[in-house]
Amino acid sequence: MIITTAKKARTDEIEEAQWLAEKWDHPYEPRRKKSFQQWLRQRNESIYAVGAKQDKLYHPASNHPLTFHPSMAWIRYQRLKKGGKDPMVEAAGLREGMTFLDGTLGLASDSIVASTVTGEMGNVCGVECHPFMARLVQKGLKHWEEDCSAFNRAMRRINLVTGEHGQVLENMSDHQVDVVYFDPMFEKAVDASVHLKPLRLFASHEPLQRSVLTEAIRVAGKRVVVKTTSFSSSLESLGFTWMKRAGASFSYAVLDKGEEIE
Repeated sequence: MIITTAKKARTDEIEEAQWLAEKWDHPYEPRRKKSFQQWLRQRNESIYAVGAKQDKLYHPASNHPLTFHPSMAWIRYQRLKKGGKDPMVEAAGLREGMTFLDGTLGLASDSIVASTVTGEMGNVCGVECHPFMARLVQKGLKHWEEDCSAFNRAMRRINLVTGEHGQVLENMSDHQVDVVYFDPMFEKAVDASVHLKPLRLFASHEPLQRSVLTEAIRVAGKRVVVKTTSFSSSLESLGFTWMKRAGASFSYAVLDKGEEIE
């Protein structure tokens, strides 16, 4: 991983890039007039480029950098404001004032929607295992602007934790949050968005471990939700039920804490 900046970087952006390079133990290299695509071909390694309000993450196998974008969160928010429904919100049983832990943050689309629903009195926390992904999303949540102050405030309220979700959950107390949520990376993409394609190159593809789900059940006070394309025997054995969405490319496995857990 190379850490650099945009071509016309300010002093504070250069200092930020140098600080990240030291923090992540990766080399900092001045951008100068290098083309990112040429640089990627020559070095065959990823590049993290620091910007004033948006960072970019380049991968040698992609023609497009990974950048923060609310993606479908903005559309989903608008649908909710018009009185529509959101499958994730319904599966999690979210309402104002609740606490929500997103164990697979990614670009934070689900966390943003959760934050718009739980509101000022709620609390949304997202866990991201890769530090460079966490940094990119954290800056995006802080600076991205839509033409809606309520949506922007919802993004700003999200707390971000860098670490493995299993370890984060192990350090939490029983029933610490209302809902624990997972959206693991599917083997095959179900969203063709140009903003999400580069995400698959950097995201973790590790399947959810039973031990992680067990910790999630302990930490959740009301519900554990897993976004998935199929209902496994492992999920069923833990007490999850299948909220099948007819005709949809994905559905939700839900464990209500009122049910018996083996």
